[in-house]
Amino acid sequence: MIGYYQKSICKLLDQIKLASRDPFSNTQIWYSTQLTIVKKIILLENKIRYNNAQIKRLQILRKNPLERLNKDESIKVKKNINNLEKKTENITFVIDAYNSIGDAIAFTFINKLDIKPLNFKQSAGFISDKDGLKTELATFKEIYKKGHIGILNDITSVLKYCDITLIHPKGFISIEVKSSSVQNSRILRQNENAKKIFNYLETDKIENLYGRPGITQRIELKSSEKNYSEEINQLIRDSKETNNAFKEIEKGLFYYVSRKFENSFMDENFKNLKKPIMISLNQYKFSGQGYYPFSLSIYDSKDYFDFLNGEYVIMIIIDFYQFEKYFHKKGYAFSLLDDSEYGFEIKPLKDNANFEKIKLSNHYFFRVATEFVSLRWILNDSINQNIELK
Repeated sequence: MIGYYQKSICKLLDQIKLASRDPFSNTQIWYSTQLTIVKKIILLENKIRYNNAQIKRLQILRKNPLERLNKDESIKVKKNINNLEKKTENITFVIDAYNSIGDAIAFTFINKLDIKPLNFKQSAGFISDKDGLKTELATFKEIYKKGHIGILNDITSVLKYCDITLIHPKGFISIEVKSSSVQNSRILRQNENAKKIFNYLETDKIENLYGRPGITQRIELKSSEKNYSEEINQLIRDSKETNNAFKEIEKGLFYYVSRKFENSFMDENFKNLKKPIMISLNQYKFSGQGYYPFSLSIYDSKDYFDFLNGEYVIMIIIDFYQFEKYFHKKGYAFSLLDDSEYGFEIKPLKDNANFEKIKLSNHYFFRVATEFVSLRWILNDSINQNIELK
C-alpha cells in the first residue's frame, strides 16, 4: 500500500532536506510541508475510521442470533474482517511514515538529546479527534504570518508535550493552545507533567523521571559524538550494484546491507565471528524511542522510501568478543547483563579508585544500531565520563 504514497513521501523529504541547508531562511517550506502532512494524516485517519466501522458492522452480523450465518458465510465474514484489519495496519504504517517526515523537521531544529525526554509519553491519538485542532492550526498559521517557525507536534512521533513548538535560533519554546477556558484534572495534570519535563531540559536535573524513583542528572558528553552515517549511505548505494554490501566499520562492528539475502554470503563473510549480536534495523523503522530518524540518517529520499518498502535490509552485526578483547587490554571487563533496562556493564579488572562499575542502558547502547554511532566511542566516553565524575 505504501507504494501509492511514494511520490508524496519522497517529495516532502526532498523539500525538507533542501530547506535544512539554510533552515531559518526557508519558513515557507516548513509551513507548507507541515500542512500537507496534516492533510495526508487526516485522510488516512478517516480511512481507518471507515474500516473500523465496517469491522464493527461485520462483527455484529457474525454474533447476531437472528442472522444465523451458515459455516461458509461465517468464514467469508471472518475473511472480510481480517482483510479490513490488514488494511488498517497498512494505513497505520503509512501514517508512521508521514510522522517520520515530521520527525525530520523536529530533529532539524532541536538537539536529539533534548528531544529524547519529550518522547516518552503516550501519543495523543488521532489528529482529527482533537477538539482544538482548528484553533491550533490558526495559531500555527499566525506564527508563520509573523515570520517565525513553528512545528505542529502532532505530525511528529517525538514531540508529545504541548501542541506547537516555536523555534528560534537560540532554542525552542513549547506552546499549549487553549481552545477553551475549562480546566479539568486531566488538563491540569498534563500541564504539570509538561512543566516538569521542560524544567528538566533547562536544569538537567529531575526527580522520578517517567515514574522511576530517584534523581536523574543529565551530564555533558566528554567528547564529540562519532557516527558512521556516511558509511551506511555508501553501503546502501553499493548494494544497488552488488545486492549485498558490508564493511567492518571498526574492529568487531559490521554494517551489512542486503537486497538479495544469500546464506553463502553470510557464511563467507561472518563465519569467523565468535560472539555475534545481529540487529535487523527493518524491525525498528519506527521505533517510538526518540532516536534520530532514518528519514534523516538515510540521505536519499528514494533510498529511505525503499527502506520503508522492504527493498533492502540493514543489519548491524557486533562481534562481542572483539569488544571484550579491546577493553580487556585497556584494563576493563565488558560483559552482557540479563536485565530489561541495563544490558551491558564495564568494570575495572583491578581495584580502581575512580569507579567500581558502569552500567549502560539498553536504550543508550542501541544508538549503535539506530543512529549508526561508534560503539567504541560510546564505551570510551562512558568510562571517561565516570572517571571525571569521581
